[in-house]
Amino acid sequence: VAHVMFGGLTHRPAVALGELLVRCTPPGLDRVFLADSGSVAVEVALKMAAQYWRGRGRPEKCRFVALRGGYHGDTLGAMSVSDPATGRHEAFATIPRHHFVARPPSRGADFTKAIESLAEVLARDDVAALILEPLVQGAGGMHFYDPGYLQQARQLCDDHDVLLICDEIATGFGRTGHWFACDEARIAPDILCV
Repeated sequence: VAHVMFGGLTHRPAVALGELLVRCTPPGLDRVFLADSGSVAVEVALKMAAQYWRGRGRPEKCRFVALRGGYHGDTLGAMSVSDPATGRHEAFATIPRHHFVARPPSRGADFTKAIESLAEVLARDDVAALILEPLVQGAGGMHFYDPGYLQQARQLCDDHDVLLICDEIATGFGRTGHWFACDEARIAPDILCV
C-alpha cells in the first residue's frame, strides 16, 4: 500500500490486509494504521502514544525512552529515538530530546543492571512510552539480547503506566524464527510497528 494516503477512506484490499495483520499479531493488538515506510510507522507510533496520554488527561507524558544502539528511521521523530551517538543527532539542533538507557547486554548475559537503569527512567512522570527493537538491534551492529530483558521491560512499563512500542520493522514476519520477535519473549506491546 505504498504511497497511498487514506485520508479517512479505505478500500477492500486494505481492509483485508488489516484483518490479516490482526490475526498474525500478538493478542490485544486489534487496530491497524497503514503507513508507507518503517520511519513513518515509527512516527505514527510516537504520535499515537503522545495522543493517548493527552486524551487521558496526562499531557505531561510526552517524552520517550529508547535503548542506546537502537535505530528507528530517518524521519525527525524516528531519529529522535535512535541512538544519539550513531543517529546523526548532532546535525539537527532542533531534534526533540528524549531519554536513553544503556542497551541490554548480549543474549545470555546478566541484564540486572540494565533493567535497574530502565526502571529508574520509566519512573519519571514525563514518559509516554518505551520504544525498542525487540531482541535484535539490527542497524546497531546485529546486537542480540535476552528475551528475559524484554519480559521485564514489559512488566516495568505496566508498573509505571508507560506504553511499550515494539519496532519490528527489521525483526517481524519470521525473521527471528518466530512470527514476531516479541512472540519469543511471550509479550505483547501496546503498539507494534511492522
